[in-house]
Amino acid sequence: MYVYTQGHSRLISTGAYIPDSKISSRDLLQEVDSENRFGISFDWLERATGIKEKRVIPDGLLPSDMAVRSAEEALDVARLSPRDIDVIIYAGMDRDFLVEPATAHVVQAKIGAHNAIAFDVSSACHGFMNGIHLMDALIATGQARRGLIVSGEQGSRHTQKTIEALRQTTDRATFTKLAGGLTLGDAGAAMVMGPKLEPETGFMGFIFQSQGQFSNLCTCGRRGEDPLLLEIDMPAIVEQAIALWGSMYEVFMEKLGWQPQEIAKFLHHQVGVKVFKRHAGYAKIPLDIMPNTVSGYGNLITANIPVCLNRLSKNQEVNNGQKVFIAGGGSGLSVSHTGLIWNAA
Repeated sequence: MYVYTQGHSRLISTGAYIPDSKISSRDLLQEVDSENRFGISFDWLERATGIKEKRVIPDGLLPSDMAVRSAEEALDVARLSPRDIDVIIYAGMDRDFLVEPATAHVVQAKIGAHNAIAFDVSSACHGFMNGIHLMDALIATGQARRGLIVSGEQGSRHTQKTIEALRQTTDRATFTKLAGGLTLGDAGAAMVMGPKLEPETGFMGFIFQSQGQFSNLCTCGRRGEDPLLLEIDMPAIVEQAIALWGSMYEVFMEKLGWQPQEIAKFLHHQVGVKVFKRHAGYAKIPLDIMPNTVSGYGNLITANIPVCLNRLSKNQEVNNGQKVFIAGGGSGLSVSHTGLIWNAA
């Protein structure tokens, strides 16, 4: 079952924090001595996923700090004060505190957005897309005029737990189950949203679906187990996600009234380069309109799509009036599409 809603908001600006420190996929496999322990070559991760390297934040930096740095950029580009923000949604999988307070409140205090209400949204890698959908609804109903969505993902914490676990075994099946934890990178991201300026601009529509029968394909933080150890059936979750994306695509394009050749850029949740061809197949689009962040940054969890949008804006790779298609996804299993007619700052 799909949930479709018309879009009522626009993307005003984006911000991103990308750490300077890098670590290569080869270095990670050398750390676990994959050739001797599992019979897996040191270049396997790069060959299997296309991830050459990832970024790692400095010691002491928190998810809220990455979110704040990204928010400051987004507010500066939008020429807004923190006091202009009505709502802050923190959408990251990683948080400053495991239970409370909500990381959105920490971000609110750090940037001085004292007029805003603040809350967290949790939906694994799909959190930022859920945040956009929620913010659009708040703007549509007049409850917000300027909304800020933020994320700060420290995937390297999960990577370190994966390395520690793999050092305790020589079982190849365990390696396969945990290898997804080696793909996660660190980044922060932010987006400022507001009401449409014209009907044919901004977010034109959203379509979502969730299929809980696939919730066992990617788990982290199961009760009684290490809260940072990630277990993924990567082939199965990719296969199911692509099937769900593909089943929605023609329905959504018809509602938008778009044709594939009209799409200027196609952004999607990036877990590896092989997925690019799968998206291009069901969407009937060329690969060269799909920005690639995964090769240099890894899987940025909820920051994937906003970081891509930030790069498009900074590099002036999309012009006002062009159509941007976005495909979000996350374990659970949740997938979404949104269509955006670009008019961001």
